[in-house]
Amino acid sequence: MASSPLSQSKSIQHVLIVGAGWVGRQIAARMAQHGVDVWLFDRNRAVCDRSLEWMRSMVNDPIESSSPAVSADWLPKVQIADQILVPGVELVVESVPEQISLKKRVLSEISDRYPPPTIITSNSSYFTPTMLSRFVVAPERFAHFHFHVPVQHESVADIVGCDSTDARVIDRLCELSARIGQAPLRLRHEQPGYVFNWLLQSLLRASLELVAKDVTDPSEIDRSWKAVTNMPLGPFGMMDRIGLDVIEQVLSNARWADEDNISLDRLIEVLQAPLRKGDLGVKSGKGFYDYRDSSKNES
Repeated sequence: MASSPLSQSKSIQHVLIVGAGWVGRQIAARMAQHGVDVWLFDRNRAVCDRSLEWMRSMVNDPIESSSPAVSADWLPKVQIADQILVPGVELVVESVPEQISLKKRVLSEISDRYPPPTIITSNSSYFTPTMLSRFVVAPERFAHFHFHVPVQHESVADIVGCDSTDARVIDRLCELSARIGQAPLRLRHEQPGYVFNWLLQSLLRASLELVAKDVTDPSEIDRSWKAVTNMPLGPFGMMDRIGLDVIEQVLSNARWADEDNISLDRLIEVLQAPLRKGDLGVKSGKGFYDYRDSSKNES
């Protein structure tokens, strides 16, 4: 009889992250910095190479490498996997773009290649575990393990399962989250967007509505927000930090839960203007603001 997640109580030490994009590489770095052995896999090897280059730049950055909680020799703990199957992995984190068809394909392949007791998780920003668990063989070992960017900063990790998820799987994810310095936020029930993203979407929607109605410009909206709240970032600066492509995907997926809100189409149009030019935010050097010249950074 195959073992199940119920019999596995040891700390997770070997993790595969599928998807080496903007978020996946940050999760990999965070885990490695706190002593976890990480493999990074992406169908596009060039994406993995860029991830390693980004990590090397972090090692050479005296500010990024000065934290006492970060191991000085963490980079060798990150390896690039040539294939999706890595022997000995205890946890697989799916971190591909927020597209249901892509997540279906990736999660199906992962769960076929990794039988229990390997835990399988999704870093989905908006889809709920129930929506994705049907693509997973043995869904009792499936949950969502969601990180907030920038992952290098101390924050929270949203952890929630579906009705099939065994509570001891959630326990192990909470232990790992705490070990890597991300306070585990264990949700009692599924919620699109978890906690912070659910709150944030209201602010971002309202900000995009002001632009869609041509009330004022993004910089003026951010100036108002920062002046009144005394916060360092306004809503459009926040969107740049998260990635405009990610925001567009989240708003598009919100139609599943809010089909009557036709104004989303107009909000997405505001995002598509910079997206058509390849401006994704901080990750590409330009979004609603230009990050290639620090003097132009109004966020």
